[in-house]
Amino acid sequence: MAIVMISAYAQSGKDELAQGLAHKTGWPMVSRNELIELARERGIKTGRLEVSILKQPSAREHLAREKNLYLAFMTSALCERAVDGNLIYSGRSGHLLLPGVGHRLRVGLTLPREIRVQRAARELRISQQKADQYLRQLDEDFEKWGRFVHRVDATIPAHFDLYLNLENLGLSNAAGIVCETAELAEFRPTPASRKRIADLQLAARARLDLAFDPRTAEADVQVQADRGVVTVTYTPAQETFADAIPAVLANLEGCQEIRCTMAETSILWIQERFRAASDSFQQISSLAQRWGAAIELMRLRSPGAPDATAEESTEETPTAHAIRPSSPTGGVEDDDPEPVADDGGLGETQEELVGLGRSGGRSTVRGGCDEIVMTSAGNGEYSLVVIGDVFLSKDRSARKRMTRELALDLRDRLKAPVITTEELGTEFTMSARHVAKFIGHLSLVVIALYLVLTHQTVILNVLGGPLHSQWSWQTAAAVAVFVPVFAFLYGSVTQLALRLLRIE
Repeated sequence: MAIVMISAYAQSGKDELAQGLAHKTGWPMVSRNELIELARERGIKTGRLEVSILKQPSAREHLAREKNLYLAFMTSALCERAVDGNLIYSGRSGHLLLPGVGHRLRVGLTLPREIRVQRAARELRISQQKADQYLRQLDEDFEKWGRFVHRVDATIPAHFDLYLNLENLGLSNAAGIVCETAELAEFRPTPASRKRIADLQLAARARLDLAFDPRTAEADVQVQADRGVVTVTYTPAQETFADAIPAVLANLEGCQEIRCTMAETSILWIQERFRAASDSFQQISSLAQRWGAAIELMRLRSPGAPDATAEESTEETPTAHAIRPSSPTGGVEDDDPEPVADDGGLGETQEELVGLGRSGGRSTVRGGCDEIVMTSAGNGEYSLVVIGDVFLSKDRSARKRMTRELALDLRDRLKAPVITTEELGTEFTMSARHVAKFIGHLSLVVIALYLVLTHQTVILNVLGGPLHSQWSWQTAAAVAVFVPVFAFLYGSVTQLALRLLRIE
């Protein structure tokens, strides 16, 4: 019951392998070309998107809407085909689609360049020199596409579950290897992976509905879904669409509740376990209120960690504001409580954010920096990324090192400031230590000013009078020490005063 995603450079045999696997297993197959044709019929300008990416325009932000629409369509189409069973997909960067789905098998292929050149020359009836130039350009385009659309290097073998070299391996045997791998327990659907498919499909369909409805066609919003709850985050510039969004999504199949949040910016909070009563939550939510920001929650789990929702049944616990169907028992339920899946505190924390009007959605990521970048809803447009307690299974020194490395990688990839929850308290909030520091430095500044104003005759004598003539180098040293010390104290008092007044 796996979703096999086959991706490779041009003339590497991905289409042939997909066809051979479909013939061997009888599983349905779909190619990127088929979905692209359907996208064009829906009015999605995939050709303009591809040309614009390859030409490297100076203002790529104008392509964000087309990119998000393309990803939404591809996600919706693949989820629709994969919801009932096996699926084989062959296409460009296919292994990067459906992030977070546990029962997808990402297959990569490689083939020596000389064999690829010979194939291209034979099929296109051109010289090997021209075929080599042709393939080099295609490979470059492939890499540009992955970096812009998925924000990762699509060619890294670490993004694949199975990487095959077809130089000495026939397609029939390669299809057999893929088939055997797809039958492994690691690639069988679980309640968590089925839920992820449903969430991705619901969010993608919501984005498509918003994009194709005239009332919201021009809206640039972030859309996430979790257990039937669709969260739409928009900026103040998009406030005119606020009333239309619920109306457009009112008849969205599978949607139990629509949450709309206006945010001037977004804060991404990454943690392994969340707790709404924690000091970190109070600090981040306070900062979000001051900034007018939405907080996107992301639970980071290590690849080897047990499935957090493996124990989930099909009857999942709804959120506090979800629309519930009427009970056939008239509200009289059994005394035995239903088991509640451990979501790491995501649900509780998001409910608190919803009450504050600062919810930017939530997600669970298994992996590291690449998975965070591909899953994040902000498309790299965050004002701040906060990393909390992660890698909890590691010892203290390893956890500190891995957190620091993750922060550096995210800073480079998301182009946003990245801090830890420990640094958050010192950088943006006013603690008791800051208050004590403010009072102490303010006292020193007041004393210094009082002494200067009440001893002006002495000071002038030191600066240019008899004392200066007698002790010239000592007075110069005193001034050299006093001025920077006073400037430091005054600057500290000013900074803490602005923080106390919540002025950033």
